[in-house]
Amino acid sequence: KDLARRIFTRLAEAEAKVHGTTVEKVHFHEVGAADSIADIVGAAVGWDLLGAERIAASPVATGTGRVRIAHGECSIPAPATAELLRKIPLAESSVPCELTTPTGAAILATLVDSFGPLPAMTVDRIGYGAGERDLQQQPNVLRLFVGKAVESGGDGEVWVLETNLDDISGELIGYATTRLLEAGA
Repeated sequence: KDLARRIFTRLAEAEAKVHGTTVEKVHFHEVGAADSIADIVGAAVGWDLLGAERIAASPVATGTGRVRIAHGECSIPAPATAELLRKIPLAESSVPCELTTPTGAAILATLVDSFGPLPAMTVDRIGYGAGERDLQQQPNVLRLFVGKAVESGGDGEVWVLETNLDDISGELIGYATTRLLEAGA
């Protein structure tokens, strides 16, 4: 509950900043939809079940072009997404669609300890998942590495999450989580 609350708070703070209002007056629009709630709560439950000591992620691809939001059309990344990704490295992407939503950015900004290339580690397990959208320019996949950090003498576990998840239902995320756990994640 605490982790889900922290993710929602971070999202509300970003929305408030880009709308020039307070957290108490934020209207979540598409972020308040049931799938975003499922995404945030599902991510919080998943991370809790995994019990990660440290989480590293690759730089974040946001996509290119324009996206329609509750207030009209805007360039990618959407304003709240951009706000949430401050001080987080972005990956170059020529995919003409929104690859990172405000919900996804809030989850990353709250959970990830460091961003960059795959850290030195001994990989114990690898989990895979795939989204439904056919991006054509790149795979729409999630890969999670679980292992021991080399720089700490192998004493700590390292979890690496790479994804470009978008427009996917909470049910599919739950299914992917189940498959990841069955695969040893």
